[in-house]
Amino acid sequence: MNKFFVTLSSFVLAFINFGCQSGKTVRIDSSQVAEYKDLTLRDLDEFSAKMFPRLMQSPATRKISGRLPVIAIGPMSAQTTVEFPESIRINGLRNIITQSGLARISGTSSNSSLNEFISFAKSQRGRSGANLPDFVLTQQIFESREYQPRVINKTYRYILELVDLNPNSPSLGQVVVSESEDIIKMVRIFKVSCYLVDIVFTN
Repeated sequence: MNKFFVTLSSFVLAFINFGCQSGKTVRIDSSQVAEYKDLTLRDLDEFSAKMFPRLMQSPATRKISGRLPVIAIGPMSAQTTVEFPESIRINGLRNIITQSGLARISGTSSNSSLNEFISFAKSQRGRSGANLPDFVLTQQIFESREYQPRVINKTYRYILELVDLNPNSPSLGQVVVSESEDIIKMVRIFKVSCYLVDIVFTN
């Protein structure tokens, strides 16, 4: 007589592997995508699309007459448990700025640090050039968590700032306008009890 001891988890894995494969893939609208428990690029695109126009309503950004402000996109600072490809995030901001019609994108490399942007602007004092950016747009993301019974509240503070890069401006290198939003996600925790069951087959 042969005995085979199989755990219940083995059947669960088999069900997942063979019973849950999709036969057809359908494209859906982004508004139909279920909310994810962590911060996503979709969240950042949604909030930056609201925040950028508010930045451009500041008197500091309206001092430039006769043309649209030129904005360089600076590096992203993220203190979160989620990692974002910076190149994808920068492209998202480029699209938002372009579609807003409120500013033009500078061709300056986005790989430069904020200090490098400011140092270059200082080196251009006394000169004039249409290709020089007026501002550099920086973005910061901070994550905090609040633990409650069976609930985790995740708060992501998203900050957009414009730093003055006008070589002849007294506020060169300073933040002239800032906008922030809190993206809050409540994650419910469900405790599942796992039981190990031995199933015996005999022959």
